[in-house]
Amino acid sequence: MKSILYKFNLLSVFIGLFLPFSEVFSLDVNVKGTIKDSEGRPIIGAKLFLTENKFVARSDKDGSFEFQHVSPGSYTLVASSPNYELKVERFEVKDLDKVLDIVLKPSLLEGVTINVTAKTLASDFLSTPQPTTVLEGRQLQRLRGQNVMSALENTPGTATLTTGAGTSKPVIRGLTGQRVLVMTDGVRQEEQQFGDDHTVDLDAFNIDKMEIVRGPGSVLYGSDALGGVINVIRSKAPTAKDGAPLLGGTISTNSFSNNKQDAGALSLFGYHKDTNFGYRVQTDTRKAGRITTPKGTLPNTGFHERNVNASLGTDGSWGNFYVDSFQRYQEQDLYDNPNESPGASAYQTVLHQKTHVHAFFILPFVNVELDAAYQRNNRREIEDKNRYMPIKDTLLDPSIDSFTKAASAYQVNKYDYKQGLNLSLDTTTADAKIHHKEWKGLKGTVGISGMQQRSNTIGTEPLIPGYGLNNIGFFLFEEWKLGDFSFSAGARTDKRSMDIRANADLGNLEQTRNYSASTGSLGTVWRFAKDFSLALNAGRGFRAPTPFELFANGVHEGSGRFEIGKDSLRPETSLNYDASVRFANDKFQAELSVFRNKIENYIYSVSAGAIDSDSGLPVYRYRQDAAKLEGGEFSFQAQATSWLVLTGGIDILRATIQKNIPPEIALNPGGTDPNSVYSDIRNKYLPRMTPNRARLGLRFTTNKLLGISKPYISVNGTFVQSQYKVDKLETPTQGYNLYDIGFGGEIPGLTNGTESATFDIAVLNIFNKEYVNHLSRYKEYALNPGTNVTFKTTIPFTLISE
Repeated sequence: MKSILYKFNLLSVFIGLFLPFSEVFSLDVNVKGTIKDSEGRPIIGAKLFLTENKFVARSDKDGSFEFQHVSPGSYTLVASSPNYELKVERFEVKDLDKVLDIVLKPSLLEGVTINVTAKTLASDFLSTPQPTTVLEGRQLQRLRGQNVMSALENTPGTATLTTGAGTSKPVIRGLTGQRVLVMTDGVRQEEQQFGDDHTVDLDAFNIDKMEIVRGPGSVLYGSDALGGVINVIRSKAPTAKDGAPLLGGTISTNSFSNNKQDAGALSLFGYHKDTNFGYRVQTDTRKAGRITTPKGTLPNTGFHERNVNASLGTDGSWGNFYVDSFQRYQEQDLYDNPNESPGASAYQTVLHQKTHVHAFFILPFVNVELDAAYQRNNRREIEDKNRYMPIKDTLLDPSIDSFTKAASAYQVNKYDYKQGLNLSLDTTTADAKIHHKEWKGLKGTVGISGMQQRSNTIGTEPLIPGYGLNNIGFFLFEEWKLGDFSFSAGARTDKRSMDIRANADLGNLEQTRNYSASTGSLGTVWRFAKDFSLALNAGRGFRAPTPFELFANGVHEGSGRFEIGKDSLRPETSLNYDASVRFANDKFQAELSVFRNKIENYIYSVSAGAIDSDSGLPVYRYRQDAAKLEGGEFSFQAQATSWLVLTGGIDILRATIQKNIPPEIALNPGGTDPNSVYSDIRNKYLPRMTPNRARLGLRFTTNKLLGISKPYISVNGTFVQSQYKVDKLETPTQGYNLYDIGFGGEIPGLTNGTESATFDIAVLNIFNKEYVNHLSRYKEYALNPGTNVTFKTTIPFTLISE
């Protein structure tokens, strides 16, 4: 790993030395033009994105735009603006300025935009090889919830595994945890995702866009991307093309009635023309009380969090550069099963810090992209909020003298950080990609990625041993456009080494585990008509077992279980096939996708049907078998009239497991109950799988209503099927229907340039329906929240314009 970081730094120095001379090899050619609507009126503030160079421009008051110092070659320009259809323009740059006249059609459809996650170069909805959903703009503002992942709950093929209101993990096509890779701006988010209660440690406010790729992404991103990838594009420092003032900002609020939650954010940003640097700082806080269900409140379900963000960036004809850093602290109460732990008041605290340095250099024949990041995650899970509980008997014993009691209290306070579970994880990542420019329809990327981790077990409940991890991967991804067809292919090889430290409490010896894998993908997109495309994709994924799955042996307060790992686990490998038919124009967008994902050596935990005598918690053991997940998604949005948009979709999933007799049973047949083995083999269903569901929504909108610009009224229904296809000893759940209504628009008198102040009011679960979400960790003993009234605002402002 040290050699990888050395080479990464050496490459950065080489490019820095070469950069000043790079423009000598390029012609001083500009790409410029105008952007107008279908009636010839200029569109102000439209975003124009030159995908190959990652140049961004905004249209002026007359609709004009310009990209300067563009070298010869083939380019793709994406033009977008709220309430207009996305336009993709492909063109050639030679030795003269290129002039483009772009016309956008009015459209009320949302999410029809480009993505940068499904492949190494940006692609639109019809051209991406894998099914992809993008959330941004007003749609993302409306969906912004109590945590960063709650915005995904009603997107195609995606759900969330929740622990109360403050914690949720993404689920893509039935897979979650470390089978779904979460990234920020293309960099892995590493935060000990082994537990069902472990949330994604990101700020729900500081987000520009979320991209969800359904299907394996191991070729581009390595281990953990078996089910899919979620790339969170964070709000960063503005640069020259954004038209930002010297000092501006936004004030945002979120309120939720159900758990009396309030959240507020303040951001300040600006761009300094003389130095060509932009900056952005933001802070926000969120606090919530107990969850209210139709049958009363749930004790110990509150949480609070604090976030601080800062970034600095610059750009030019040479490329772009930015540094982005954030810190997040959350304290989450954990509601344990009252039948097993009555009156329990366990809680967890998580501190996550991440700094990311990004550079993109435009060179004569290639573009070079460099990313380096360091992040630290500290997780604590504590049995009781009263720190003196471990010495309760000492303090209450009248036969013990005061000096001894005082000494015990002193020790508890001095070594408070060792109480319960305390895990620290330090992660350093470095990625380098070389994107070669298009040549006879062929373009692609070669890359190298490295990761180094150090985990320390500090608390009195070790749960997992300390370890060091090194991972290196090399990949190649190419795309070839031939007429109406686009072919893509990729290959990757990864090597991972884990040095496990000895831990007497867990019973493991010092050892080294080595894993390696080769993955690949092959896809094609056929644009058989102007608005239609057919996409076929096959991909092989890989995931190495985690130290938790291998060596866990103890109480996991966050999940309310006594968890036992299995040190003989092998890496998971998957083979996924999916096919999609898509249609998109200014009035209608639809996608039908089907998939089949077969995973060998699928790692999962199941109830052992026993209770740990000391903790009183149920015992869960890890095992692995062959899994098969099949299903599909259908989603659509249609502009029925100039004031009505219809949205909807259906998700179907069938997940089965082919179980084998565990080797430990075969080695000890005399100590095994044959009926138990037979019952286990007969059960064919994977645990914690997403139920089938359907969605239908109406959004009514117009230009003006009662002085409010661009108002909307929405009505949405979610229809969830019963989930009785469950693993042995897992709790099944009944089906249910939920209905939400919403109203929002732009706040009069608070327009700031092209940015407008907005508000959104919604009533969730309007009929106070009693239901249990199958992906709630509380499903065995608690209902989901009842009616919830939400209120959200975003107000932009400018303090210094120049």
